[in-house]
Amino acid sequence: MSPIRHLPVIFVNGVPGAGNQTVAETMVNITGYMTIRPGELIREEAGKDTARGRLISDKLQAQEDVPEQLTVDLIKETMLLNQDAKGFILVGFPKNPRMSNIFNRQVKWPEKIVALEVDNEVAAARLQSKLSELGRPESEINAARQIVKQAAHKVKNVHKRFGGHVVTLDSSGNPKALATTLKEILSDTIEKSQRHEAPATASAPAMMTSPDHETEAQVA
Repeated sequence: MSPIRHLPVIFVNGVPGAGNQTVAETMVNITGYMTIRPGELIREEAGKDTARGRLISDKLQAQEDVPEQLTVDLIKETMLLNQDAKGFILVGFPKNPRMSNIFNRQVKWPEKIVALEVDNEVAAARLQSKLSELGRPESEINAARQIVKQAAHKVKNVHKRFGGHVVTLDSSGNPKALATTLKEILSDTIEKSQRHEAPATASAPAMMTSPDHETEAQVA
């Protein structure tokens, strides 16, 4: 992954209905980074007639989790195909500590994790509205609260893993307020990336090491 290791990576991480997509779009306007939506990559891959595509399709149909390594592989491939990007914003990633462990080890540690904070009831109402618009089954719409509750526990564990890299954002505010806050949050990351944009002869910085020494088994 050395060709893209010098490029900044930011995770936008919150429960379904927390506004992951809205915040990511605002961040793109501020930074000019490329957005990567792992969920979309997985759905696209599931439509391909390949061994990996069929495996993912089977998992989705059975409502089972797609293996974390497959998700990270799809992200890595997308990043390598877009080496001219200024940086990357990963939306709704990672889903759990194991997924973050794999990404940190095989790609790099993110510059920042923008952790979205929103009341679970607000998130559930947003999710129900979205699922309704998509024409999803009533049973799935009614399960929104449980989906948010389960996701909140996983997201909380992910944020603990990253410690000082995490910055929290109240995503229930209006778009203008969000943009102002995000500009402040991202200012140092943008400044660092601008300093890296110059000589092609400059060597890429070494991969960041984990601030702790938890093994994958410990955080899985």
